[in-house]
Amino acid sequence: MTGGAGFLGSNIVNELLNLGEDVVVFDNGFRQDFTNLEGIEEKFSLIKGDITKKEDWEKLPKDFDAAYHLAAINGTKYFYEIPEEVLRVNVNGTMNFVNWLQSTKVKRFFFSSSSEVYGFPKIFPTPETEELSIPDPTNPRFSYSSSKILGEIIVINFARSFGIDYSIGRIHNAYGSQMGFEHVMPEFIKRCVLGETFTVQGDGTESRCFCYVSDVIKAILTITENEGGKNQIFNIGNPHETSINELIEILGKIHGTEIIPEYKNFSKPGTKRRVPDITKLKKLGYTPLVTLDEGLKKTYDWYANYYRNKNHN
Repeated sequence: MTGGAGFLGSNIVNELLNLGEDVVVFDNGFRQDFTNLEGIEEKFSLIKGDITKKEDWEKLPKDFDAAYHLAAINGTKYFYEIPEEVLRVNVNGTMNFVNWLQSTKVKRFFFSSSSEVYGFPKIFPTPETEELSIPDPTNPRFSYSSSKILGEIIVINFARSFGIDYSIGRIHNAYGSQMGFEHVMPEFIKRCVLGETFTVQGDGTESRCFCYVSDVIKAILTITENEGGKNQIFNIGNPHETSINELIEILGKIHGTEIIPEYKNFSKPGTKRRVPDITKLKKLGYTPLVTLDEGLKKTYDWYANYYRNKNHN
């Protein structure tokens, strides 16, 4: 598994280990070092390496039955600050992944894509058949979405040529403990806990469908372990739509204090709405179970404890 030390990767590692699988993690610890895997180091094999370096791929065994390619630079902050690195790592890493696949015994793999590939969708809820787009190539935000669009094209065509089965998951706003610090929820929680000015990019009417990490992992395993998931693309998410203002209201109740947002104009923003149609995934037996109130409380507790301890030290 590439990216096994990341937010989603480490959670998949845990779940696969619980299922009795032998797991090999290939990661360079770019985002959070290897802290997400602390306490289970003896249960899996860790190979440290960079997905952009072909020589590092040679460190990996060849006798896998399945592979998960999750490694990528993610996080909105990075899209705007280092778009060239997002493109370099995500595109070159995926090309190296498919080239490595050709020399292995892998029969099936999962590629982690994103809701960002839809650009500014025209249909809500948005089905997998919605056209993929890059609305503005001058907007660095779309460095990530373009890398995922190209990534999908790469894995589909190379899988076909190799005779390997693929599954693609377009993940919509996954969240939870240890998700990193470059996303909306950790930023909002930090402002609450440390008493910082609660700035909000935009006017708060922007909406997303947040999906708790355990539901995302359940969806990925449902896709990869089901015959109906072979050579298919799936939206992964929770279709419950929430505006940023509503998210702030729920967060205020959890924090115990009313939050007064300070809205800031945001140049070159993303889409106003993101709502997945998960009809296709539901046909495989998937249903998201964790409500936003439940998931946000768990996420808040972890980050609040982190920020308080860090500030105290």
